[in-house]
Amino acid sequence: MDKSWRNLEQYVRHLGQILWHKPLLPERIDGVNFDGVARLSDEEIVLVEITEEHNLEKVRADTAKIAAVKMQFAAQSIVARAFIVLKEEPTPGMLDIGKANKIHVLSVRSFAQQAFDFNAYESLRSASPFGSAIDPATGQSDSNTYIPVTYLVNDSGKTFGVRDICDNLSRRNRLVLLGEYGTGKSRCVREVFQIISKEFKSASAYPLAINLREHWGALSGVEIIAGHFQRLGLSGSVDRAMQLLKAGSILLLLDGFDEVGTQTFGNSEDRRASIRKQALSGVRDLLEISTGGVLVTGRPHYFEDNKELLEAIGLSFRTDGTSVLKCRDEFEEPEANAYLTALGLKARAPKWLPKKPLMFQILASMDRSDAEEILQSQSGEVGFWGQFIDTVCTREAKMHTSIEAATVRSVLGLLARFTRTSSQNLGRLTPKDINRAYELATGYAPDQAGQLMLSRLCTLGRIEPESPDRQFVDPYIVQLLFADCVVDDISSKNHEVLGEAYSQALQPLGLYFLAQWIELYDFESDALSFVHRDGAAQNSQVLGEIVAALLLLDGEPLDFSGTKIVGAEICILALGFRKIYNVEFSDGIIDLLSLENCVVEDKSNVSVKRTEILRASGLSSAASLPEWVEGCKLYAADSVSNAARIKASPLPPAQKLFLSIVHKVFFQRGGGRKENSLYKGGFGQNFDKKLIDKILTMLVSQGLVEKSKDSSGSIYNPRREYTARMKAIRDQLSLSKDPLWLQLESLT
Repeated sequence: MDKSWRNLEQYVRHLGQILWHKPLLPERIDGVNFDGVARLSDEEIVLVEITEEHNLEKVRADTAKIAAVKMQFAAQSIVARAFIVLKEEPTPGMLDIGKANKIHVLSVRSFAQQAFDFNAYESLRSASPFGSAIDPATGQSDSNTYIPVTYLVNDSGKTFGVRDICDNLSRRNRLVLLGEYGTGKSRCVREVFQIISKEFKSASAYPLAINLREHWGALSGVEIIAGHFQRLGLSGSVDRAMQLLKAGSILLLLDGFDEVGTQTFGNSEDRRASIRKQALSGVRDLLEISTGGVLVTGRPHYFEDNKELLEAIGLSFRTDGTSVLKCRDEFEEPEANAYLTALGLKARAPKWLPKKPLMFQILASMDRSDAEEILQSQSGEVGFWGQFIDTVCTREAKMHTSIEAATVRSVLGLLARFTRTSSQNLGRLTPKDINRAYELATGYAPDQAGQLMLSRLCTLGRIEPESPDRQFVDPYIVQLLFADCVVDDISSKNHEVLGEAYSQALQPLGLYFLAQWIELYDFESDALSFVHRDGAAQNSQVLGEIVAALLLLDGEPLDFSGTKIVGAEICILALGFRKIYNVEFSDGIIDLLSLENCVVEDKSNVSVKRTEILRASGLSSAASLPEWVEGCKLYAADSVSNAARIKASPLPPAQKLFLSIVHKVFFQRGGGRKENSLYKGGFGQNFDKKLIDKILTMLVSQGLVEKSKDSSGSIYNPRREYTARMKAIRDQLSLSKDPLWLQLESLT
């Protein structure tokens, strides 16, 4: 039997059973074979012929067959209703043949609409957003190309793709997909919906994709279904949808179980679990009614564990076909680059960019030239994260129209400030802390909308199952917000912060954020004034970070006027970029003391005292610490740096300038480099424009570097696949046999 015809036949029989609530089965009547017969009662029968052939002869033959049997039933006082179902729409001639014999001739599409007008539903649903898979700027559905990813199954090491999910749903299995904010849950739902919408005939079920956040407070499955269809303007379909649901003819795609009720901050875990279960009573009832496949998504921190989750929605691992899937936290690098290509971006994903789907959605929301500039420019990382946090706040505000994006931003900033005084890196935020942040940001206690926003802030997650306390889920977010708060304090002259006692320090990522923002907004003089305000303030931590950030920037000498940084933890203290005067660091921790090309002099009045130095670079041994480093404990010393080796070597000018360019393009933080930043000397070699032009031409012509332009001029971007090659040349120096290196030897 032809597979196409067999699928059509099965689909029509399935529809017939939905229409008449009786099996529509093949049957032989008085020597005549029918594709489908439904015996409705002793007085009524339905006869159906199904065909892919689309010609008058076939319709005439089927009509003659049906008409003869109809007459026999009429003689027995049995009403025989008859249908000829075609794959395509019938011609007027075919309709006339059927009409003369009181036989309905119609297409499979028209036949299906009598059961459920899925085509209307599919069109309206596809035009509406799927959960959080939206364009953050417009609130419309995310229209970017889907990049196939895999999902982890039951912690077993096994993986599912979207096609596997569709196949499992067609077999009436029940799946729960867990993932943190921005890992692609809603986009998965959308892809599953689109695939099954095209193939629902073979699945013998219609997919319904429901955003659970739109059904806050629903206590029954009927409420959810009715609300869903009413939102789409299809209220008349509710009764038939409930019939289909009970018959297993609907596949439920339920997005966001964590968005149907506030995450409660009570003292009793039993009480919190009870309230969470009550919030999902409508979902649980819906799954009890349904006998078809189900996909439910949400964030893992909403429940204590998978057991509580499954119990709350009425599922169990004891039932075959129940699986819990997990979204991967990040794309693999090939997937990330494929996504950028799909967005029409020429850039590759930088090493610093977290490969979360949310990050790529943010890039997709930007103008293409802006996105490429962020990915490739020297300030790419800080630019991206600034855009990220703005977009997150806008998203949250769009979901709760009574709350502004600025309010969300203020709440996040206040929670970051609370975390700064915590003993834990990512903080431990109690329900009281979270509510207090909202009150400080708005001036009043959170209402229902505020509680909902607080309960689902994408940057926070539960610490452990037995506690309602939460923490920031991502160190990138924490460091971004820490740095952002320091910049706010500098720009607003918030000197009250100097009386705080910070426990958490900026890590290298946060320190670079702070330095780049100071440079970007031209806050250097404001930052210096902030330090001068109270050089012996209690909050030495923030003073030390501002000083350390200023030392990462090129510029004129800095005079800190006797500032004493006491007890601070500084991740990087770089003393080779600019001259500084009159500052003392004591009784603290320095993770990295960079003494490469150190510019501290005897007259600088700079000292580091009684400090634990975890690592110092630019030293040949611990014994070679300068005299102004007094009473300190050094745990590790790097050998003389590559920079010192290169500077002291007898390499020809072209090779030294090449190494200077490669260092800036391939090994400094961020993306590519603007042309004017490369027209400098380096490693002891004087500037030579003619020679630098030749070197840049070689790098571009050999495909090692890509040249692009923006409004400020040319930009040179590294081809990251050649980073290892550049590192090998830099490490081997005169021992290198690389053809490019040898070619440079004679370049003049």
